[in-house]
Amino acid sequence: MGEKVVGKVDVSEPDFSGWLTKRSQWLKDWRRRYFFLKGNKLYFSKNPRQEPHGVVDLSTCLTVKSAEEKTNKRHCFEVATDSATYYMFAETDKEKDEWIGAIGRAIVRYSSAFTCDDDYDEEEDQ
Repeated sequence: MGEKVVGKVDVSEPDFSGWLTKRSQWLKDWRRRYFFLKGNKLYFSKNPRQEPHGVVDLSTCLTVKSAEEKTNKRHCFEVATDSATYYMFAETDKEKDEWIGAIGRAIVRYSSAFTCDDDYDEEEDQ
């Protein structure tokens, strides 16, 4: 799943983090991994203390949505990029919804379609 991480990655102070079980791209088996959402990258490792060994680049993400019917797994969602679809599930519906929300916000925040070149001042709108 995702690209291999090359070199050391700073996952301190992630935007969101926690355990998910993901389906491997090639063998299609399910593996529990610790995920770190930082910026527009979703990193994962075998546990929170290990360096991430994989990453999903959310800058190419098309959708993040529920995938329980596709996988027959409770609390499952998918992250679809232009090159692959990744399936993962949380322990609860609440965690699933939190992950979908966090990933969705990262996609919007870092999408190439969302730029601040239109003279819009975010603070004026609040």
